[in-house]
Order: sequence, then structure tokens, then C-alpha cells
Amino acid sequence: MSDLTAKGSAIDDLPDRWDGFMRMVRPGLGLSAFGANIMNLPPDYTTRSHDESGSGQEELYVRLAGAGWVVLDDSGERLTLDAEHLAAVGPGTARSLSSGPEGLRVLCIG
Repeated sequence: MSDLTAKGSAIDDLPDRWDGFMRMVRPGLGLSAFGANIMNLPPDYTTRSHDESGSGQEELYVRLAGAGWVVLDDSGERLTLDAEHLAAVGPGTARSLSSGPEGLRVLCIG
């Protein structure tokens, strides 16, 4: 059971990796029940593909700024991430994130 009662933070004040490309929400807010990170993709960028078959973790993607897609490797299907859309992907499905011309800031929860 977590000792967390409440905590807030500016996104840019969260611990980062890769020169701010990723902001680590879980350690920044002291979460223990689930993982969460914020990815800051530059314009027209695609991340390396990955799946969560090893962890068994489902992932939820929520756009915070910009727009883009979750791209499913097996089918090439693109799940839209914008002001009106979010996406969830199961552990065994390989996926990457891709940004549009304005970039993409996305909250990833697993």
C-alpha cells in the first residue's frame, strides 16, 4: 500500500531521461500502483517499436499536446492520438509512437 496522499508537479519538473525526451511520472510523484511516463516526441518522429509481453502490462496513451499515432507493427494500423482520441494496447502487441508535424506530448500509463 502506498503512503501517497497527494502530490502535484509541473511536467517539466519531473525527473527526465534522454535530455527531456521522457519525463518519469511514477518516481516524480511517488506512485506505486502503476507506471506512468510522459514522452515528448519532436515533429515527424517515430519511436523504436516495443511490446510488453515480458511484463504483461497493458498501456494507455493519452495525448497532452500536439498529435500523432500509436502504430501497431503487425497490421500497420494507426490509432489516432489527438484532442478527441486516446488508445490502449495489450502486452503482446508490438507498437511504436509517431508524431505529426507539430510533435506529440503523450502520457503513457501501464
